[in-house]
Amino acid sequence: MLENIKSMYGNLQLKREANKVERVRKNPDLQSAGTIGILYDATTKEVFELVKEFYLDLKQHKKSPVSLGYIDFNEALHFHPLARPEADYFFKNQQNWYQKPSGAVVENFIDEPFDMLINLTLEDNFAIDYISSVSKAGLKIGRAESAVAFCYDMTFFLDKDADLRSFAYMIIHYLSNINNEKQASIQRNRSSHYYSI
Repeated sequence: MLENIKSMYGNLQLKREANKVERVRKNPDLQSAGTIGILYDATTKEVFELVKEFYLDLKQHKKSPVSLGYIDFNEALHFHPLARPEADYFFKNQQNWYQKPSGAVVENFIDEPFDMLINLTLEDNFAIDYISSVSKAGLKIGRAESAVAFCYDMTFFLDKDADLRSFAYMIIHYLSNINNEKQASIQRNRSSHYYSI
């Protein structure tokens, strides 16, 4: 009962705060995007290593990615390197009673007007979803099935067998295809099985 109350209150607060966000919206243009924020659950080594690879790929393509990982413990695990300016973490004990995340790292990430924000989670996570919702990023990307899909400018429908690697690189694939088409304007209601804008 208490957990349901927390969840209801948290979702209400999230929607209220998301509605107040002021940001400069941007088109899904990977070529012109410089700064890219990456949100993910860094609790497991497998996901951590995959996002690290994705991060390095973006760097090689002359992008400036910044990753923020959630760790479902109160401290970093042995495979997490020391935080760097371009990659950081927040922890389980940095959430309030309804799981809203806090701290300088979280607030700085939210306030950064990234050209693009990618939520690389395959399941809903309130703390990560909260950051996605209130971020000032120009273009927000996430799963169409997400509880906070309303906050995204571009969403992807995932097959039930999709894994994080396929999700991450599917985003880049479609962003690259959009860029290659060199369309002057992208209709807001355009959609396909894989993405909607």
